[in-house]
Amino acid sequence: MKIFRCRNAARLCSVVSALICSLLLTSASYASDVQEIWQSGDQFVALEHHNSTASETAISNDHPAELSPARLTAMLTSIVFQTGDSDKPLQLLTNQSIEILVPEIVQGFHKAASGEDVIFAIVGLHKSMLGFGRNPKVTTGRAFYKGGRLNIIFGLAQKDVNEREDRRLAPFTPGNRQHALKGEWTLLSQPETSGFTLARKDWVAFGDEWREPEAQMPVMRQSATSSQNEPVHSGELTNDTRRPAERLNTLIELKDKRLITEEEYRSKRLEILKGL
Repeated sequence: MKIFRCRNAARLCSVVSALICSLLLTSASYASDVQEIWQSGDQFVALEHHNSTASETAISNDHPAELSPARLTAMLTSIVFQTGDSDKPLQLLTNQSIEILVPEIVQGFHKAASGEDVIFAIVGLHKSMLGFGRNPKVTTGRAFYKGGRLNIIFGLAQKDVNEREDRRLAPFTPGNRQHALKGEWTLLSQPETSGFTLARKDWVAFGDEWREPEAQMPVMRQSATSSQNEPVHSGELTNDTRRPAERLNTLIELKDKRLITEEEYRSKRLEILKGL
């Protein structure tokens, strides 16, 4: 009996070890296929060879591409989504998070080759369901320009972040062209806006004729400046109009959650104190 148990334990260890090795090799292969544009902690903007569907194998992106930062900002601001446990539409990215992403994504499109997509991940602090405290949540995406359309496929939408996870085993996965990733959420359409297409629950496309929706943008801007969503990059506090004590408390919280580095914390703390 003991010999049988030992053999089973040895087999189990072998299977687990093989699985871990496979995951680590996959992660290493993935990392070698990615060109970093910007990174702060687990957040990033990078270039990755696109994962085409079978029907797209011979089709290339129209890259490099020149995108207007103002237009890209309006596009990202207009994207709203809905979770499975709520019927309330929510803005997917805050204005402050978009301010960080836009210049890096623009740079990514400028550098991208025809076979590369721009991928990104950004973490924000969001109110918990009960309204007490704030939890870090990540949103990830894959963007590419083709046929006069900017396509964005989201992988994770405000997903809770476990800061103790090894990102090699639990990576922030961008969207996938072939299928939607698991998640009880869906992006919402813009029915009265021409040039906008909801290709899939996680996939939006903006045509050259798309214009910023005038009716809903004031609501979006108000939502983005509320306390529901707060970004985590220290640079987002540059134009913050809150009192210094509030800004310092937020900065401490970001450092404690390991969402900014010690160097970023000290630099921003000194900047806040100099403004007193």
